[in-house]
Amino acid sequence: MSDNYIIEIRPKPAGRTVQAGIVVRDGQSFRFFAAVDAFYVLERRLFKNPKAAEEAALRTVPTDHAAEVKKSNPNAVVDVPENHSTIGKGEK
Repeated sequence: MSDNYIIEIRPKPAGRTVQAGIVVRDGQSFRFFAAVDAFYVLERRLFKNPKAAEEAALRTVPTDHAAEVKKSNPNAVVDVPENHSTIGKGEK
């Protein structure tokens, strides 16, 4: 298993994948670092695994603020298939 991962989510109202942040191995857990302000509430929180961080990021985006997340970092947006969320493997 890698030591760091890119966390990308696809909130349905945003219609695009958004980079939420990264997680970095911290002992037996993974520590989250936000890529955009919308996910700062998760900053430095520990998660059991990258999937748990991805799920927390999805819960963090209120449906009425999904458009704001998209606008907060337009360079972090990429097209992917509908209803798709990913955990991108980072570099060691």
